[in-house]
Amino acid sequence: MINKFILGIFLLISVLYFGQQKPFSTLKFDKVVMYDFSGGKSIGTSIIDEKGNLSKTVIKKVILDEETTKILNKKMESKESYGGGTAACFEPHLGIVYYLKNKPIAHVSVCLDCNRLSSSKNIPAQNQGKIGKGKDVYYLSDGMSKPFRKYLNGLLKKYNFSHQIKE
Repeated sequence: MINKFILGIFLLISVLYFGQQKPFSTLKFDKVVMYDFSGGKSIGTSIIDEKGNLSKTVIKKVILDEETTKILNKKMESKESYGGGTAACFEPHLGIVYYLKNKPIAHVSVCLDCNRLSSSKNIPAQNQGKIGKGKDVYYLSDGMSKPFRKYLNGLLKKYNFSHQIKE
């Protein structure tokens, strides 16, 4: 009886810990869609607005297969995918939306120009180089790494999206 209790506590702690570390791998969803859209400060900088609606500027969409989704999730959750510098523009053109029963439950907006990724889910791996405390906390080098950026650009090329990085 005590062994089952200890095992139960261990499993609960593991789920809570890894659930926080792996926000996309542990997410319950039935579809992931990658969007090509025109984000910008005057239009809105997220693929999903604060009311839960898809951006009206979508140009193209692709439903990702299971294998691509697994790889993407793993890369988004990896510390090796972050640590790069950023610029200030944040005018995303790549959106990734996770759906459950046709309702968006998580989303990511990406601007490859300034090297920023903004997610509706906290990505612990992205939070590197913490400076400050409380309301004054911010993170240095929270941009994408070169390999992760190259991977995302490869998806843009594969699906013929409009805003690719030219080498």
